[in-house]
Amino acid sequence: MKATALTNSVSVKSWHVLPDGVQVIEVECHDAKEFLKLPAGIVYSKRIYGKTGWNSDHNVCYYRTDKSFAFSA
Repeated sequence: MKATALTNSVSVKSWHVLPDGVQVIEVECHDAKEFLKLPAGIVYSKRIYGKTGWNSDHNVCYYRTDKSFAFSA
């Protein structure tokens, strides 16, 4: 049996919605090097999330739907 690697992907640790409706994804992230290697934005369930921060105590990086992005054409 063979498995195919998923390129340009991250493993979602958790997903939740804040009281103001903003959606948040948590991705495992153990140190600053890992944080810097993570993409600035991800698409999850057809929504765009922007990387907003890292919590070193909980080893997670946060992506939120309320971060704005500009895309090149």
